[in-house]
Amino acid sequence: MLYQQKRVAPSLPISLAQTREIKMEVVFGTPSQNCVGSGVCMVMNRLPPNQLLRCPNAPAWLSYNNGLLVFRFPKSEMLREDAQSRFESPWFFVEESFQLPRYTARRLGMPIHWASPGLYAIEETAKDWILSFRLLDRRA
Repeated sequence: MLYQQKRVAPSLPISLAQTREIKMEVVFGTPSQNCVGSGVCMVMNRLPPNQLLRCPNAPAWLSYNNGLLVFRFPKSEMLREDAQSRFESPWFFVEESFQLPRYTARRLGMPIHWASPGLYAIEETAKDWILSFRLLDRRA
């Protein structure tokens, strides 16, 4: 019976399952400072609705366009004030590089899964805050 189920609904190869946007949870802070500070501490799968984190976090839609890693934060889903405060300035400071899970980078078609530190302009629309990160080639 299990064999028949596998034949009826086989897994799609990664190349066919690629999506334009992936919804993830973004934890703010600096990785080497246990998520205290500025920037993106980590990116992970979405949390179950009842699970809370101590660190500032928010859901975001991730995409990869023109060599940039793009995070789109819907304002309607930004529930924590400590996360909202990250978008009060026109700039978002990333103190040190951060990485995406490798499977997420592959699904987005990214050649590299690390983003560069730096000062990034926050683009604001009526519904979203948008950040576009440069990639960092750590293989060099």
